[in-house]
Amino acid sequence: MPLFLDSLTQLLQWQTMASLLAVVMMGLLFGALPGLNATMAVAILLPITVLFDQSTGLALLVAAYVSGVSGGLVSATLLRIPGTPSSIATTFDAYPLAQRGLAVKALGTGMLASFSGGVISLLILVFFAPVVAGLALAFGPFEYAALAALALAMVGVMSGDNMVKGLLAALLGMALSFVGFAPIDGAPRFGFGLGELNAGIGMLPFMVGLFALPQLMREIIRLPPARKLDLKLSGMGVTLREIRQNLLTLFRSALIGTGIGVLPGIGGAASNLVAYAVAKKSSKEESSFGQGNVAGIWASESANNASIGGALLPLLALGIPGDGVTAMLIGGFEIHGLQPGPMLFLNTPDVIYAIYAAFLITAIIVLVLQFSTLRLFPRILLIPRHYLVPVLIVLTAVGAYAAEFRFFDLWVMLGVGMLGFFLERYRFPLAPVVLGFVMGPLLEENLRRALVLTKGDMSPFLTRPYAALFSITILLLFAFGLWKFLSRKGKT
Repeated sequence: MPLFLDSLTQLLQWQTMASLLAVVMMGLLFGALPGLNATMAVAILLPITVLFDQSTGLALLVAAYVSGVSGGLVSATLLRIPGTPSSIATTFDAYPLAQRGLAVKALGTGMLASFSGGVISLLILVFFAPVVAGLALAFGPFEYAALAALALAMVGVMSGDNMVKGLLAALLGMALSFVGFAPIDGAPRFGFGLGELNAGIGMLPFMVGLFALPQLMREIIRLPPARKLDLKLSGMGVTLREIRQNLLTLFRSALIGTGIGVLPGIGGAASNLVAYAVAKKSSKEESSFGQGNVAGIWASESANNASIGGALLPLLALGIPGDGVTAMLIGGFEIHGLQPGPMLFLNTPDVIYAIYAAFLITAIIVLVLQFSTLRLFPRILLIPRHYLVPVLIVLTAVGAYAAEFRFFDLWVMLGVGMLGFFLERYRFPLAPVVLGFVMGPLLEENLRRALVLTKGDMSPFLTRPYAALFSITILLLFAFGLWKFLSRKGKT
């Protein structure tokens, strides 16, 4: 508690609060504008955090994450276009409600649901992350190697309808992570005669290129969407009766969002759809869903924000990212010389509590800003694309260069961006690529250490309890993925 209060005091200083407020507004902007998202906001902000100390820099990244997910509510409600993948299910009932002249009610419900879901997941994060981290202190190289393989298998098998594409994307990310000097023996690999590649592919140009550039390319080549926006918002806000009636939906959806957020590579895009489906099946008014039922908004928005706390839990406790944004947060830790995982709780607990404090403060700032600008904030949807895209292109280039001040990183960013563009064009998911890039070194280093200790004996993967549990789960995952694949083939 003293560390948490110290972190709150540090973040509440006016200089830090000014930075937090600017980042929150940026996150809300990126979340609200169709085509942009929280991932891109964090990617652009990542190199800027070098200007701040460890705690403040990571707090700003968390603020961009929370506000970016929250901002998707606006365009989902007013345009029926989800600002982020986390707001897909929000369109089902928020837009019909807005069309009936109750846009303020739809937005207000979503804002309160987002705040509540985020706070619930934060409480779960605070209480369970230290427990998981304490358990992880007993892990050795076999456990970490099996856990890294499990994370990659999970994201590969469960990322979309095509298991093969998911696994290939994860393997591609791993292959890119092997460029440069090998761990343990330091042998140079895959340099292709370029001295710059001996140091490996930088985390920042890789992340910025993979997530930001493909989106900007699509924004440049596609026709501007027709946006008919009625800014004469009317209606009534959220009532206490509606809050009481939807408390069960709120808590159930928040738990669903947190649970799905913990699973590597799944995240808010799935959590809001699952929570919405559960809320619909559990309701006595199932037929009214999709026609403006506020329970659908409560379910979707509480689940997508709750997935943030879920994704942060394995990142902080185990060093394993829960989604694409938390994978980029690893880059933020690396910038400040930190390694997420159980030792973080022992060596730098102030950073952990700064993240908790930033989560809470950001959720409050987002709620206050959104409610106070309920009739003003939707106007950001009218920002012309030809003003926004050039600014973002410059920011991505500056960010990639500023990480190591190497011109070569701009070529890396461009190459990875082109790769990401074609992967998305042919429906390869990007989340497995970035998680493979992040988890590849962890898997390789621990696997090599384990085999050195046992002189090549693989049996501890089945004789050590935790390693055996992870190994068996991997086999079950592949069996599940194969069953899904054969079931679809049988239906065609």
